[in-house]
Amino acid sequence: MAAAIVCAALAAGCASRGPVAPTGPRVAREDLPFLLPPSTGFPASADPQLIGRVDAAFRDKLLAGNGAGAVAVAQATLAVDTGFTPAEVLRAQERFIARDLGGARAILDPIVARTADYAAAALALARVAELSGDPVTAYTLYRRLSSAYPVALDRAGELHSSAVSALAAQVEDALARSRTDEARERLALLTEWAPSDQATLEAGMAVARAGNDGRAELQAVRGLLASARSGDETLLARRGELELDVGSASAAIEIFESLARKHPDEPQRADDVDRAKFAWRVQNLPSEVRSLVDEPELTRAEFAVLLYWLVPGVRAAVVSEPHIASDILDHPRRQEIMRIVNLQLMDVDETLRLFNPSGRVHRAQALKALERVLQRATPEPSCVGNIGGNPSPSREALCNVASACGLIAEPAECLPEGPVSGKDAAAWIRRTGSLLD
Repeated sequence: MAAAIVCAALAAGCASRGPVAPTGPRVAREDLPFLLPPSTGFPASADPQLIGRVDAAFRDKLLAGNGAGAVAVAQATLAVDTGFTPAEVLRAQERFIARDLGGARAILDPIVARTADYAAAALALARVAELSGDPVTAYTLYRRLSSAYPVALDRAGELHSSAVSALAAQVEDALARSRTDEARERLALLTEWAPSDQATLEAGMAVARAGNDGRAELQAVRGLLASARSGDETLLARRGELELDVGSASAAIEIFESLARKHPDEPQRADDVDRAKFAWRVQNLPSEVRSLVDEPELTRAEFAVLLYWLVPGVRAAVVSEPHIASDILDHPRRQEIMRIVNLQLMDVDETLRLFNPSGRVHRAQALKALERVLQRATPEPSCVGNIGGNPSPSREALCNVASACGLIAEPAECLPEGPVSGKDAAAWIRRTGSLLD
């Protein structure tokens, strides 16, 4: 009884067994490898009779050029089971043969999205996408099918380069539209396809830079310099900066020294070397001292500790007039603070004998300490000449000298009462040290 119902619904398929005249051309030879019986790889259980009818229509009608007859069987099958996906695939295959690529894709896209391993649907969609100028989708599907279908392996090989280029362009487009998450998703796929390709590394560099991910950018830059862009000095200089920020200071020294040798007349190259050497010193400090460089706002005690460890000559200097500050006697960094106080680089309240170690260090106090270092140098740098031997110049004079010595870009940046970050302090101390060489 069930068979009779199915046969009635599939009248087009249960008609006379005599030959049916084709209503169109037979399938082109180049299309045949991309057409599989609709049941191939169908992951769900289905009525065997419906499967048989659809596969028979594929074989006896579609491949013979009777596309209309194949569609009639598909429609009749869907009348019995509206969710019978192999019948939809048969309809899509007919649209593909008729070169209605948009119509075929409209049917196949949602099917493959639901059932990625459905071979008959995926192989047809891959070919439709390829012919439609979508190498990314085509290559994705061909790669997925390549272990089972030689034609997929062949097409994946042919499309690799164009798919990589197209996907890299999608990453660039997503970044241009500020869709960083989308760019990362596209980049992940690109990295899977071609991890060492120049397009992948450049896309990775761009995504990392957009996301302020220095480590990822450094990895991409290293890869580019090791292969496709080994002679790119701009990229090499960028690697040097990234090594300073998140990588190896010793690598940065090597990079900047090589650039300085090539460009001895460029002052910036020498400054880069100086920055790298200073960063190496910072990286080799005790961890509790090194961490101060990352502090957003330093106390007076913390700034004194950085002076002690980073200003040349401080640790070895001879103290001639010891000073006492009663509020540092129990401080865990009292030895470093006492050395800075006794060298008179930072002041103590002479009346109360207090250093105030937990108080915020102001920019004026920090700059004054460094100018005192320069005043005691032999020979004294010319930039401190305006204040002579005065250990406590006016704020205006203090700011002017800080600018003249390159500690700040201009006097307006002085902001005497402002806070001092660890990075500010390290930069000022580095520039001070460069004037002592």
